[in-house]
This record gives sequence, C-alpha cells and structure tokens, in this order.
Amino acid sequence: MNGLALRPTLEQFKRAHRLMGIASLEAVRLIHVRAADMTADGCPVKNAEERPMPTTAAALIPHTNRFRVIFGHVIHGKRETTGDTEIQVDASFELRYSYPLDTQPVPTPDELQAFADTNALMNCWPYWRELVQSTVTRMNLPPITVPLLRYVPPPPEAKAEEAAQTGG
Repeated sequence: MNGLALRPTLEQFKRAHRLMGIASLEAVRLIHVRAADMTADGCPVKNAEERPMPTTAAALIPHTNRFRVIFGHVIHGKRETTGDTEIQVDASFELRYSYPLDTQPVPTPDELQAFADTNALMNCWPYWRELVQSTVTRMNLPPITVPLLRYVPPPPEAKAEEAAQTGG
C-alpha cells in the first residue's frame, strides 16, 4: 500500500512549528475502543462513518505545563469480492504532552490544534495501526493492514502562493 498522505498547509505548519520543537510526549493512553464483526448475526454495533483521516482535538491541562490531544479514528475492513463491510474498529487515544515551564507565551488554542493535526497525528499513528492489527487478529477475522501515514511537507511559501493563485 502507498499509505495515507498527511498534507499540512503552510499555515498549519507555521502554527505548529514552535510546539514541534519544545513539546515532549509523556503518555499515550487508549481511552475507547470498539471492534465488531459487522456480518455476525445480531451484531449490535451500528456502522460508524469512516473518514479519510483521524480526528484530533487539543487542549491545555489547566494549571500545568501540559496539554492533551484526543485522537479518534474508524476503519472498516471489506471483503474484496463483495465490498461488504466485515470488520469495524473505532478507537480514541489520549496523548499527553509537556512543554518547558518557562515557555512564553503559553501555547494558544490555534497552535495546539495545528500541532494535534500534524505532529500528534504522526505520533499516534503507530499505536492505531498496532491496535487494529492485534484486535482483528484476536477476533479471528481476516487481517487488516493499516497503511502507513506519510508526511508530505507543505510547499515553500512562494510555491504555495502560486498554487493558491492558479488553483493547483
């Protein structure tokens, strides 16, 4: 598989850049997981919408030099011959980061979200891949190999401006 492409905009990269240089990942914690054989008779799980990329949400942890990112994603395994959904796995992880106590100014909500949508997503992806692989294997169902997540850097400013003007 070629993998998924994480393509941050130049603006996202600029907003996330300061935190990329100072944030330290302290913990990754699974906070929700659900897996289902969607073809099993009486399966109570409703079909969750699969999105091309995970969702992320970031927030400061009050009165600390820490912040958290919630990463959520859904994947469906499909039988190649029929296209029917066989397997659904959805999960959420909490990633906790710290930054130096003397950081000024304190990270803004825009910086935190840009970091979540770029760096934190890359940090969590291996945990997501392993969760899907091991969960589906434990269900004795056909394996799902989650594609790699590849970082595609934003174009330099001049090229970004030119692309925006030409629509490409």
